[in-house]
Amino acid sequence: MTQTTVLAPAVRRDPPHPDTLVPYQRARRDRIVGAALELMLGRTYDALQMKDVALAADVALGTIYRYFRSKDHLCAEALLRWSERFARETTGRPGPSGERLKVAFRRAARAFERNPSVLSYLTALQSTGDPLAAELYEHFASRQREAFATYVPRVASPRREKIVMVMSAVLDAALRDFTRGRKPISSVYSAIDDAADLVVG
Repeated sequence: MTQTTVLAPAVRRDPPHPDTLVPYQRARRDRIVGAALELMLGRTYDALQMKDVALAADVALGTIYRYFRSKDHLCAEALLRWSERFARETTGRPGPSGERLKVAFRRAARAFERNPSVLSYLTALQSTGDPLAAELYEHFASRQREAFATYVPRVASPRREKIVMVMSAVLDAALRDFTRGRKPISSVYSAIDDAADLVVG
């Protein structure tokens, strides 16, 4: 009687933390993230292939998996880098809270108007099964909430955070209709203005 050997499934180890990388490794990792981001701005989540990222970054496909556990992990890192551009643009300015909110969320809407494919990555990462990607996505979401909150500093917590949550939900729903071709971009801006008037007055 012969015995059948059952092999345990391979376990993918977590990649090294960026802070532990030597300079040339960090530069290579940054190049991969930059290449992924540029591709993400022009194609949807489903259309993005890791082999295309490898080609754009001029690395082997296996090299990407040395630094990133999965496609979601890489996309979350690239999304976080994309949000840095938005964070640099969003600085609270004087004026009524309602008008300040409109400025902040209109800027966010313009970012998605220029790069509508990014919304598909948000949708995918909201339900990712990769814990590293989920952690990065939460960092991204937290950064966005904090940026928006700077526009209503005179509103006390927890009302300020609730206002940002409601406005973010309105923006998300309006953008989904826009990217699906159901409504024009003008409806996104109208929804932002109406919501700001309602929640702040």
